[in-house]
Amino acid sequence: MTVLTGTDVGIKFGQRWLYRHVNFELRNQRVLAVIGDNGVGKTTLIRAILEKQKLTEGQLNWTNQKPVVRYVPQERPDAQDFPLRISEFVSLSFDQGWQPWQTKAEKAQIAHILEDTNLVKLANRRIDRASGGERQRAYLAQALLVNPGVLILDEATANLDNVAKYELMDVVRHYRDHHQLSIIMISHDLEIIQEYADDYLLLKPDGSEFGEVKDLDVTQLEVGNQDHA
Repeated sequence: MTVLTGTDVGIKFGQRWLYRHVNFELRNQRVLAVIGDNGVGKTTLIRAILEKQKLTEGQLNWTNQKPVVRYVPQERPDAQDFPLRISEFVSLSFDQGWQPWQTKAEKAQIAHILEDTNLVKLANRRIDRASGGERQRAYLAQALLVNPGVLILDEATANLDNVAKYELMDVVRHYRDHHQLSIIMISHDLEIIQEYADDYLLLKPDGSEFGEVKDLDVTQLEVGNQDHA
């Protein structure tokens, strides 16, 4: 089943088109990797999906009612400012934020997410004293706490060492396999793309290419760099 469809999407800044005639599908319980050279506009497309950027042309259509969408960035500098335990930081995802009088259901949901993201033993560690991989799993746990239908990972593994990035993506895959979760991820990491993504959207200045990762011509990729366009 298709969750989100992009039809002839085009985004223009001033007189410059980032791209035009971009077509893709996000399918249920699949991982869509958004890839392309630096500056091509991957994060800009994500902003459009999050309704923070208007399309110049084309459409983004949810198949049914728009699901809950949550976003996990590459890093959150503000996390260093939180003197909160990881369990408290994760619970900020609730509408009312962290409260010492959480309901029984809320406490159970937090415990479930901490277990799913392998953070149970770290629940009492302060977020500002956690390692990069631990913080990234806390960002992920916070996003998953409200049971989203779509999860967006924006270079979420870029600052992690080889062990931590696979740990994070294993958690994502495990959660996807056991919940109705569809995932969009921006990545320049070819190994991560080939291991965890099902489909790809390759953005180019003159359009796009969409297909299954097994059919991706990797010679088209500029691997190892990051962009925020």
